[in-house]
Amino acid sequence: MDGKIFYKYKISNVLSVSEIVTIHYQKLTKNYVFPNEEHDFWELIYCDKNQVMVSVCGQEKLLKKGEILFIKPNDLHSVLGDGNSDSNLFIVSFVCKSRTMSYFKDKCFKVPEEARYLLSAIMTEAKQTFIIPDFNPNLSKLEPKENANIGGAQLIKNNLEELLIKLIRAETSKPTSSEIFISKIENSSSLEDEIVKLLQDNVYGNITLDKIANLLHYGKTTICKTFKQKTGFSIINYYLKLKIDESKKLIRQNHNFSEISELLGFDSLPHFTKTFKKLTQMTPREYKNSILN
Repeated sequence: MDGKIFYKYKISNVLSVSEIVTIHYQKLTKNYVFPNEEHDFWELIYCDKNQVMVSVCGQEKLLKKGEILFIKPNDLHSVLGDGNSDSNLFIVSFVCKSRTMSYFKDKCFKVPEEARYLLSAIMTEAKQTFIIPDFNPNLSKLEPKENANIGGAQLIKNNLEELLIKLIRAETSKPTSSEIFISKIENSSSLEDEIVKLLQDNVYGNITLDKIANLLHYGKTTICKTFKQKTGFSIINYYLKLKIDESKKLIRQNHNFSEISELLGFDSLPHFTKTFKKLTQMTPREYKNSILN
C-alpha cells in the first residue's frame, strides 16, 4: 500500500464561550422591578412570554415575545415589568472574549424559529447539571448537582456557541434590509413603501431627499416626517442600513473594500468603514474575518 498523505484541517473557533456565570428562567409579575446592576461579562435576555421593559445605560427597550437582547460587559441595566401582563424571561450570563462577540453589542432581534430549540436545550441541560432555583434574580453562582450527567456544562457551552453563530448567520444573510417592517412591500402604494422601493433601487450609487420628493410629488418635510412616523427610522439612516447590508453580501463575494465603497456610493473608503462600524459594531475587516474563520 503506497503512502497516502492525509491533510488535517485546523478548526478555528469563531466564538468560544469560556465560562457560564448564571442561567435563569424567570416568571415575572407585571409590576416586577429588578434594580440596576452591571458586571464584567455578557448577558442575553430572551422573552418567552408577553413582553418586558429592559433598561440599558438609561435607554429603555421593550423586549417582545421571541426577541433576544444582548447586554455587553459593564453596561448598567435593569428589568421592569411592563405594567400590563406577566412575562417569562430566559437569561444566560457568560464570558466570551472572542472578537466576533462584538457583533452583538447593543443588539436586539427576533430569534429564528429554527434556532429556538437551542434555548430550550440550554435550559434543559442546565436543570440537569446545576441546582436552578425556581426564582432567584439574585443568583450569582451556579451550584453543580451531585451525580449530574457527564459533560453537561460542555453541552451548555456548545449549544450557546451554536445559538450565537446561527444568530449571526441569520442576521447577516438577510437580503438588502435587515429589518423588513412592511409586509408585501412590492405591492404597496403607501408613501413609506414607495420611499423604500426607491432606496432599494438606488443602493448602488446615490439618491437624494430632493430627488425622492420630486419623484413622489411630496415635499421633503412630508416624506421625512411620514417615513419616521411609520418606520421609526430616518430616511438617511435606513438608506445607510440598506447599503451596509448590501456591503456584507459583497464582502462575502470577496469584493475588496475600496470597490465596495465606490459601488455603494460612499464618499471615501474611510466613510464606508466608519459607517459600517457604526451600524454593525465591527469594521469591514473584522466582519470578513468573522465569516472566514
